Amino acid sequence: MDSILIVYKTNTGFTKKYVDWITETIACQTVPFDQVNNVDINNYDIIIYGAGMHAGHIQGLKEFKKEVLNLVNKKIVVFATGGAPYYEEIIPKIKTDNFSADELNTIKFFYFQSGINYEKMGLFNKTIMKTYSKALAFKNKKSDIEDGTSKAIAQSYDHSSSDYIKPMIDYLNQLLNKPSAEKNSI
Repeated sequence: MDSILIVYKTNTGFTKKYVDWITETIACQTVPFDQVNNVDINNYDIIIYGAGMHAGHIQGLKEFKKEVLNLVNKKIVVFATGGAPYYEEIIPKIKTDNFSADELNTIKFFYFQSGINYEKMGLFNKTIMKTYSKALAFKNKKSDIEDGTSKAIAQSYDHSSSDYIKPMIDYLNQLLNKPSAEKNSI
């Protein structure tokens, strides 16, 4: 049976929550990104990276890709957590902002809605979010999206759900159940 390693980066706890749900559903090892050097990632067939979104980018992804993209015969899966609701329309933008076309041929990507946790957010990010929220609140003639965004980011919230991991779990189960010759192509 293939072995799975989840490498994750979490600032406000949402990504860790998803990592915990994944490990309850499918057998895998986990390691925080800052401790990945303590693990021999060559011992794993499937390597998953999970982190939160920040200003359209998946946190720590560039560094993670430097560690794993040169590995041979590994399946790479990436998931991102973010406060934005899951809409199929946002996925292409996240992909183009975070992956090259070649990377998308070898990396499978998933997005999981989470939330905002001001209590665990750093001062700089908290200040930016609160400032943006107030600017939107005072803006005249807001679009429906701007109005909804203003209300949504005014305070902490959690829209995480273990249901969101189902497509990724289905994909991992497909990888685990395929004969080894088929596992080398996504």
